[in-house]
Amino acid sequence: MSIGIDGAGAGPRLRPARWAIGNTSFSVIAFLLECFAIVAVSVATGAAYHSFVYGTPGEIERFVAIGGLTALIYTVPFAFRDEYDIDDFLEGRRATSRMLVVWTYAFLSLTVIGFLTKTTGLFSRGWLILFYVSGLVAVIAVDAAIAVAVQRAIARGHLKYRRLMLVGSEDEIARALADIGPAASARVVLTGKLPDAGVAMRPYADVTRDAVDEWLEDMVAQARVQRIDDVVVLLDWAHSAMIERVVTGLTALPVGIHVGAASVIGRFANPRIQRFGKATALSLKCAPLGPLQLTMKRLFDIVTSATAIVLFLPLLVVIGALIKLDSRGPVFFRQRRRGYNHKEFRIWKFRTMTTLDDGPSIVQAQRNDARVTRVGRWLRRYNLDELPQLLNVLTGEMSLVGPRPHAVAHDELYEKRILEYPRRLNVKPGITGWAQVHGYRGATESDEAMRLRVEHDIYYIENWSLVLDIYILVLTVLSPRAYRNAC
Repeated sequence: MSIGIDGAGAGPRLRPARWAIGNTSFSVIAFLLECFAIVAVSVATGAAYHSFVYGTPGEIERFVAIGGLTALIYTVPFAFRDEYDIDDFLEGRRATSRMLVVWTYAFLSLTVIGFLTKTTGLFSRGWLILFYVSGLVAVIAVDAAIAVAVQRAIARGHLKYRRLMLVGSEDEIARALADIGPAASARVVLTGKLPDAGVAMRPYADVTRDAVDEWLEDMVAQARVQRIDDVVVLLDWAHSAMIERVVTGLTALPVGIHVGAASVIGRFANPRIQRFGKATALSLKCAPLGPLQLTMKRLFDIVTSATAIVLFLPLLVVIGALIKLDSRGPVFFRQRRRGYNHKEFRIWKFRTMTTLDDGPSIVQAQRNDARVTRVGRWLRRYNLDELPQLLNVLTGEMSLVGPRPHAVAHDELYEKRILEYPRRLNVKPGITGWAQVHGYRGATESDEAMRLRVEHDIYYIENWSLVLDIYILVLTVLSPRAYRNAC
């Protein structure tokens, strides 16, 4: 059975170019650009600092040596993870938060090396601080510049495209092409496909071994002629025996072999193979935070919340007295909320309303709500009613940063309306969160408003880092959007 060669369905034709570079050359160029930028910043900041402070540019060779060592330490983690690929820059996989962590790791490594070699006294601390800040800005800027250059090079045809062969039925290939998108943006050129997958779609038991072998020989031969880089097998997973036979036959090629992801798998960003003893499984998602990440977050919560309680104690006492003077009722408002993995707890808040609803039906506070007290309106405006939740953080029921916990009645309502809603509680709820600093707080007057809040919460869960937590805490205090929609 022959394989049809078809380039017409590969998307728009690109502008012809006199030259084009492949992925290997691109990776080397990107690697060298980062190294050069780091060394250049080391020399520039070193010479500038020493000229300003000491009147001479200093020993340039030392700045070159330190810059080179820093570049090596910084680039090795990315190189080991093969993150100098065109797609890494095109799709923004090297997040700024990761670059900050790796850059800081590089400087900590320099400190250790300097301590062990007893050379820390040879370099000015002022220059090292300047180099750290300027170098971080430089590597972020270089990363962004490479990403822009990649997009322009693709548009002008200066990047060689991966040559992709799709194997499957017409319907499966059509769906895959739709998911891939235009070749100009997906960096894929379709050079070969199997338009008639009749052999593959019949039960494996009904197909003679000779027919399968002939089919595979044709496929392998065409892949070699067309210099294919990757083959994606789009056969239905129900035909596992056929998939196994096809994949085994394709191992004769020096190409990447991929089994097309079913729709349920395509929803997840980083599925991977997991082994449990000798058993093999496809891991769709891991726990949101690993053991080390949980420990880091918990330690940060304990230290910060305990310090904040001590510092804010006089303010807490004053607010409590104002609440008692302003209206009848308790100082604190306690309500059932759902925490990590939907475990219920009682939240601490300063009372801001004349009611203490905690039943099956709870009416959210609205703008100009008559139930909100005079002091309560002021507390809500500046988020001060949330301060007692530091106690929830200290006891481990909440975190400083995370999806805001809603009343149990609201959880029960929205988890039936929004499919992704329960994912919010895959981490501990927080006093503030990614949704709140983007203005998604207060009353949710529609399902769409809640859906936007949920999207931001899920983004936080999937992109958590300690740096992101600190960034959100800073925005909570300084960003005007964090005070928007207060009721």
